[in-house]
Amino acid sequence: MVLLHSAAGADWQSPPKGTSLKTLSEAEEQGFILIRGEFQKRQFRLTELGCEYVERDKRRLDARRL
Repeated sequence: MVLLHSAAGADWQSPPKGTSLKTLSEAEEQGFILIRGEFQKRQFRLTELGCEYVERDKRRLDARRL
């Protein structure tokens, strides 16, 4: 979840520091992100499903604050 919320849009970007390969792989398996590159140059981007999930979750969190 933190990985998805850390994404700045759907462009290719480096994962946040401390993000494990397992976390990236699990998010990719669930269809939330695409991964490219290897080792230190690994990048990810949100898929359409990932973008929808983040938007829905942000709306849910905002509704809880009210």
